[in-house]
Amino acid sequence: MTSFCLIAPATALRSYAQEGGGSTLEGLIKDDSGPLLGATVIVKNTTRGTTTDMDGKFRLEGLQPGDVLQVTYVGYDPYEVTYTGQTTLDILMTTTANQLNAVVVTAMGIERQSKTLSYAAETVGGDDVADIKSVNMINALQGKAAGLQITPNSTGAGGSSKILFRGNKSINGSNQPLVVVDGVPLMMNITSEQVHSNWGAQRDGGDAMSTINPDDIASISLLKGASAAALYGAVAANGAIMITTKSAMAGRLAVNVSSNTTIDTPLSLPEFQNTYGANGQYSWGDKLASKAPDYAEKFFRTGWTTNNSISINGGAEDLRAYFSYGNVTSGGITPENDYSQHTLNAKVGFDLFNDHIKVDFNAKYVNQHISNQPAGGFVFNPLVGTYTFPRGGDWNGYKSNFETYNGELNANVQNWVTTTDETNSNPYWLLNRERPVVERNRYEFGGSIKYQIIDGLSLTGRMRYERADEHYVRNHYASSYGNKYTYGKMDDNRYFSEQLYADLLAQYNHTWDDFSLNATLGTSMMQTRSNNVSLLYEQSKFVAPGNGGAYYPNIFNPSNFYKNGTTMGLERKRLNSVFGAVTFGFKEALFLDVTARNDWSSALAYTDGYSFFYPSVGASLLLNRFVDMGRNIDLFKFRGSYSIVGNDVPVYKTNPRYTYGDQGAINPPKSVPFRTLKPEKTHSFEVGFDGEFFQHRLHVNATYYKTNTKNQYFEVTLPWESGYKSQFVNAGNVQNQGFELTAGWFQDFGNEFTWSTDLNLSYNDNKIIELFDGIQDGVTVSNLGGAKVILYEGGQYGDLYVRTLKRDESGKLVTETPEGADYQIPVNGGEQNSDLKYMGNMNSKWNMGWNNTFRYKDLTLSMLIDFRIGGKVVSMTEATLDGYGVSERTGRARDRGYVMREGIKFSNVKAYYDVVGATSFNSVYNVEDYVYDATNVRMREISLGYTFRNLFGQSKNLTLAFIARNLFFFYKDAPMDPDVSMGTGNGLQGFDVFNLPTTRSFGLNVKLNF
Repeated sequence: MTSFCLIAPATALRSYAQEGGGSTLEGLIKDDSGPLLGATVIVKNTTRGTTTDMDGKFRLEGLQPGDVLQVTYVGYDPYEVTYTGQTTLDILMTTTANQLNAVVVTAMGIERQSKTLSYAAETVGGDDVADIKSVNMINALQGKAAGLQITPNSTGAGGSSKILFRGNKSINGSNQPLVVVDGVPLMMNITSEQVHSNWGAQRDGGDAMSTINPDDIASISLLKGASAAALYGAVAANGAIMITTKSAMAGRLAVNVSSNTTIDTPLSLPEFQNTYGANGQYSWGDKLASKAPDYAEKFFRTGWTTNNSISINGGAEDLRAYFSYGNVTSGGITPENDYSQHTLNAKVGFDLFNDHIKVDFNAKYVNQHISNQPAGGFVFNPLVGTYTFPRGGDWNGYKSNFETYNGELNANVQNWVTTTDETNSNPYWLLNRERPVVERNRYEFGGSIKYQIIDGLSLTGRMRYERADEHYVRNHYASSYGNKYTYGKMDDNRYFSEQLYADLLAQYNHTWDDFSLNATLGTSMMQTRSNNVSLLYEQSKFVAPGNGGAYYPNIFNPSNFYKNGTTMGLERKRLNSVFGAVTFGFKEALFLDVTARNDWSSALAYTDGYSFFYPSVGASLLLNRFVDMGRNIDLFKFRGSYSIVGNDVPVYKTNPRYTYGDQGAINPPKSVPFRTLKPEKTHSFEVGFDGEFFQHRLHVNATYYKTNTKNQYFEVTLPWESGYKSQFVNAGNVQNQGFELTAGWFQDFGNEFTWSTDLNLSYNDNKIIELFDGIQDGVTVSNLGGAKVILYEGGQYGDLYVRTLKRDESGKLVTETPEGADYQIPVNGGEQNSDLKYMGNMNSKWNMGWNNTFRYKDLTLSMLIDFRIGGKVVSMTEATLDGYGVSERTGRARDRGYVMREGIKFSNVKAYYDVVGATSFNSVYNVEDYVYDATNVRMREISLGYTFRNLFGQSKNLTLAFIARNLFFFYKDAPMDPDVSMGTGNGLQGFDVFNLPTTRSFGLNVKLNF
């Protein structure tokens, strides 16, 4: 018996050989947590190979002494070992060692070693989103990557999230990165519906991220800059999120079961006064004999979410399959808010002609059902009535008797403290009678064929077809909206979207002594289509044609309405592309990247430039390969890249369409055809340093970047006598520059106790270099009642301008005395752009996350602290609480008997807050008082788990973990959570208009492998 001991960088290997050698090798691949499923083992420069089974085991036959085995696994160091006749081989791999050697999934799904990249890319494992699950899986990455900013909508389960890499670049276009699953771009939306005003009555149309089962994810690569995603072209100017899902693997049948259950409570609620009673619908009455209850606490319930999944994986070497089923069930913290999701996923793969051809098919189905999904804004929002309910009123009476019978209508109508206010309704009436319901279905079918022509040369074809439909119903009963909809309103909407993507890639790689070449040449096609039909009827009682239109109240059927209220929409778009990428290597230490892509977009039809080209170039140098830096410097890398990437524009700008109106009317376009339209182009430059030190215990990654997005498109208002309402122009230059830093340390205290700490830090500075000639009042990106995000040359994207109290030329507060009164009140200023005051920028320049993981034997403790530093947020909620007299501020002021402001004593507290506060979406109020610092530090995640190994047999493990998310704030200035959004549109992050509170979650995660 002869034994071998092989040592890999920061990994230990054991192998045993039997005298006489042999042609069969059996091995085990694992990390500190146990066996690795799906690791790839191939014989170098051949197509012969295999993958590990559920137990991390593999078997290779027909080996000859001298064969080199390559072992790879996404997120781990690759390893090579020469076969010398051994019969068994055990390999221990870790994610902490030699991260620059780790495999990263880059654009077009191409796997590359991190050390060869000329741009910043970060990989997170599937466990980062699966251990502490979020209904929308992308939210689980908050605080875990430098330069990635995720802002969830305040719409609960099934809601969208705003995703941003390196700041806002496009003024009127999308700033969201491309999401790619298994190398193919994902269709993100069925509908673009989002909350976009303080008025409300809009909804969150959701996104595809919530349809991805976290337990199906193997790894996620974050391509943060335009250079990293250049191969995807116009759809990836804002970077890309590359999701690699688990694949069908050969080996014995393996079953994984996961169950994640949490309970949810509000993290941060407003502070109310409960000592002064009502005068009508407001709480400006006398002091109560006893303290009123907190009606918000009476309204919210303890929410809950269960996230379960099961997967089955296995098969032979030439035929393998992966099946998974996941379901999510959630009851929100608002009553009657329910969410359910079912996800079915299947993958089948097989090999032909001695593994020269690999074929994979996949299919997926997702069903989502949402009822009473919350949304910000005043109208149809139960939080308005809940928060402003008159102190000392009969809450339980309105709860149990939210409707009363109206004999004139012969129908039930709303019972509330006011039935004429369109912005204030009985919460329980809204939840039981309005009850918006969403039903979504998504279908995906795809596959790929890879032909290994010769060693190093392959041809791959991929295709995916996605189809989705949505049925959204929100029928408004009579009396729901003040004095409007006296016979009710029918609101029935159907949406349909589809996307077909296909590409063909030729790939070649070869090594000649010190030189290496990796080349990709390809072409792709992406075609999208969407349409919608909406039935909208809102009428009073039909008397005669032209006088009313509903025959009976609350009958939501088209035959009950006289007038046709059907609207339709249709959009189609196609993007054809050719692209190429070449990487030259020298001594595995110097790499040069060159890419080029040309797009042909149907959105640019009728122009001279519907075809647009853009290149990128980059280089990386591993200096430690040329210079001996000593045993404590393991990797010392410099990198840099420059790219130009186009950003496509919405369809039908170059040739606006006629639209359909009521009763079959055809309406002409309102904007001038934009025949000179050019695509936006982002010029991106970045340089960086990557290093690993002290035997791979310390890793540091630093990046400086600068981007300029030019050829922005703007809509300019025209005089009506021109025959058009507006025209489009190309102009503008938005610059973002900043840096990203990640650093981590791994320390082992013997074989049983380890500690790893990782810090990520990012800084982004935005500047509007140029807008367009002739602009006077800047570009208003969003307008929410006296608070606007306005762009001026020299300013920044996200600059906040607000209405203030009026002051004279010396800056002194202007007051007036109401007629017949003996007290003073302040005076609100104007709301034209020139009247508004600059209050700062709504985007935080600094973001940071700090993660610590401790492992002792099979016990693991993990903690993530999330930092947001800087930025501003606005709360119209707080302004309205003041206007209604229910805020704690107004209670303290009445206890005191006055409000003191800038040396002036205002003795009538109610009159003061009548001016300063708000009572509806169109209130003229002093927004300046309701702007807060967005800085906050929170305990984002905690997990404490234990793995019972081999509990049910060999490699059959049970893991139990206590999990918590958004546990508490270490520091917060704003009265609400600053990290929520009304919608994903530009300029909507940081506005609170009766947004759903962020929840604090506690629960248990159970995983079973057998």
